[in-house]
Amino acid sequence: MTALDHRALRQFLAVADHGTVRAAARALHMSQPPLTAAIAQLEGRLGVSLFDRSVRGMHLTEAGAVLRDEARTIVGRLNHLEERVRFIGGNPRPLRLGFVSAALNAVLPTVLRGLRNRDLPTPFLSEMTTPEQVAALRDGRLDAGFLHPPVSLPEGIASRALGRDPYCAALPAGHRLAGRGAIRFAEIASEPFVLFPEHQGPDLHGAIRALADASGSDLVVAAETPRIHSQLALVAGGLGVGLITRSTAAVLTFEGVSVVDLTDTADRLYLDLHLAAPPRLLQDLDRILSDPPPG
Repeated sequence: MTALDHRALRQFLAVADHGTVRAAARALHMSQPPLTAAIAQLEGRLGVSLFDRSVRGMHLTEAGAVLRDEARTIVGRLNHLEERVRFIGGNPRPLRLGFVSAALNAVLPTVLRGLRNRDLPTPFLSEMTTPEQVAALRDGRLDAGFLHPPVSLPEGIASRALGRDPYCAALPAGHRLAGRGAIRFAEIASEPFVLFPEHQGPDLHGAIRALADASGSDLVVAAETPRIHSQLALVAGGLGVGLITRSTAAVLTFEGVSVVDLTDTADRLYLDLHLAAPPRLLQDLDRILSDPPPG
């Protein structure tokens, strides 16, 4: 075994990052004596002191700082290689990913960059509603999906929460409230709405109806369409008011539509986004989302 094998470098980095052998051993899930011996052995083979030791902990020497910087690059590349080989071995063809439109604004670009940076195949992407994704996951037509809960997932499919996105009001540009910075839901409750089909999100549809009822109005749905661009086009045409998530409003502007915050609905009108996949693939994709590779 050479002095600079990957195990020795990972152990060295753990001590360098945590500052004590005790904390590093805990992070590595090993006991202190073998880790202490490993660091001493590494120093002996290199013929230099990597740490200045004191009662306050272990501090890198100049030589140790050089090794730390280089070791991070080396270990990062090794992790990258391991991940790429394992991912390709478990997924010999490009992934088939389904996604709702909300995923376009945040997590999906991160996944695509993560796959590209890891030299992994570009996935085959399909924009689909949540029910369509659940059916495709059940039938094996999708490997993973970005969808909105609550859903009953097929056997063998797990999910992970990715975030919550509150709704704003989408108003025709000439609407009496279009110039306001924020409004209450009650101020638009009696107006006709342009919404997604109820089967696409029954719980959210029910929350909208409940808010209208609490405001003393019956929910009037002027039109239903599953895509946000279609909804906004109808809003721009004056058919009614609509709802758009805050993250979508931040990246999407639509001529003839004014977006106004809702002050009293953040705990009632929101979209949760989940990633659903078989557990092993879910773990791999979760790593891509939470741990970008070295550039």
